[in-house]
This record gives sequence, structure tokens and C-alpha cells, in this order.
Amino acid sequence: MAALVLVLLAALGGRAVLPGGLCAAPLADLRSQISGVESLLEEFRRQLQQEEPGPPAAAGGGGGGGERCGGSSSFSARPDSIIRTKDSIAAGATFLRAPAGAAGWRQCLDACCAEPRCTLAVVQGPGRPRGAAAAAAGGELGCYLFNCTHRGRSVCRFAPHRGYSTYSRRPAGPAPPPEEEYDEPPRCKAGQDIVLQSPVDWVLLDGRESSDDHGIVQYEWTLLQGDPSVEMKVPQPGTLKLSHIQEGGYVFQLTVTDTAGQRSSDNVSVTVLPMVHSAVGEEAMGAVACVTPGV
Repeated sequence: MAALVLVLLAALGGRAVLPGGLCAAPLADLRSQISGVESLLEEFRRQLQQEEPGPPAAAGGGGGGGERCGGSSSFSARPDSIIRTKDSIAAGATFLRAPAGAAGWRQCLDACCAEPRCTLAVVQGPGRPRGAAAAAAGGELGCYLFNCTHRGRSVCRFAPHRGYSTYSRRPAGPAPPPEEEYDEPPRCKAGQDIVLQSPVDWVLLDGRESSDDHGIVQYEWTLLQGDPSVEMKVPQPGTLKLSHIQEGGYVFQLTVTDTAGQRSSDNVSVTVLPMVHSAVGEEAMGAVACVTPGV
């Protein structure tokens, strides 16, 4: 705009002509007005620059040249892993909230960054059903935020689980010197002993009650005693499905391994009793067989 006014002034020899042929103020007055217009334009430019979207700043402060919070350097990822909610909360962790509208894992991490107390984001991958509400929302990711810090240390515990990923938030600024912390060995629980009556289609052993202060990374089942023809499958880490199981006694051993490579084992027995025939039913069948037609 200022350039256009100056061009008009030069063409008119220092006088401005308004619509209708009327003369405007002298050149000195117009220059003063132009100076005011230029000041307004400069202020407008500054406002535009402030409103232009730039690279997002790290939530919760921490402006600087590093990668914003929510990037790969701000979190450490555990694929196919889920927080053991019950054990973690018992150790002092806190569930914060489950923000809606997370269209991707980055949005979930951004939501964690916006929450000052958030140290862990759990992302439930797409394609896993989460009820009618999730379907109506267009298949958004499940996002769950936790505070895993209690009394200055991380207390959350984890277990392998397909379809979930956990992202632990790294502390801002330079990393503190590592503290020597005792890593407890895992506690293995293979479940209660089972007694069944034949015939049996299948039975499920569940060792997911096993726990560790830093997380279990491997479950391993072994048949110690019983018919080796039994079919063993693992539907989920920590479980064992038995099929084609015959009468007799079985002993299975579960071995768990934590993040430090420490191992722990526990045994569970499965007993399949023979089918019991009803004595009353057998007597009735015998009586029917002894009846003579026509008598």
C-alpha cells in the first residue's frame, strides 16, 4: 500500500488527487500520513509472523533447539507390551486419563507431553475392537496416560501383550547419573492345580499373575510329566491351551524371564479323572433287558 501511494505522488509532482478531482493535503502532510500507514503495516507484519504456525514447542516448557516432546527422542518404546495396571498402581503409579481423539501414536504422545505428570503412554493399536463407542469414533487409537513415578523412582511393571505398545517419557534436560538399583527377580505363578473329569475337550493354563519390578519379557511352558501326545498352544503370552488331553496326571512348568535375564519357575498339575458311570443308570438298563415282551 505504501509503495502504491508513493508512485501516485511521484506521478502527480508532489500533490495527491482524490476521486472527483479534489486536491489533497500538501506533500509534507501526506508524507506524515504515509509514515503512519507504514507503522501500521509493520505492526501488522509482526502480528502475522506471530500467528504463523512454526515447529511445535515442547509441552510443559523447555523451548530450545532440541526435538519437541512427542518425538522419538522424548520417549522409549516397548512394542507389544502393556502395563500391569493392578501391580503398578499397588506400587504407587497413578492412572491419569484416557484422552479421546488420538488418530495416531504421535497424538497420544503429544497428549502425554501436555500432561505435566504423565510419564507413560499406553497405545492400543488399530484393528483391535474397543466397543461401540470406538467404532462410532472412527476407529481411533486407544490412548491411556499414567504417572509411573513414586517417591522418585519408576514403579510401573509391564507384560508382553500383542496389539499394545508402551512409551516411557524420558526426563527433560541432561540425564541424571544412573542410580544403582536392586533388580528383584521375577515372581512366577503358574496358577492353581486343576482336576477335571473325562472327557475333556481343552483346558487353559494361565500364568499371567507372574510379576516383576521391571517387566517380564518371556514366558516358557514345559511338560514335565504326562502323556506327550497332548497338544499345547500359546494363545497369549503367559497362557497355555491344552487339547486332546487324556486321562491321567500331568505336570507343567512355567518359567518367566525379566528384563535383566533373571528367571523363575513354578509348576502346576492337571489331573484328568476317568469317566464315572452312574450305577442307577446301569441297574435300570439291566432291568429293561430282563423284561420279557408280553409278560
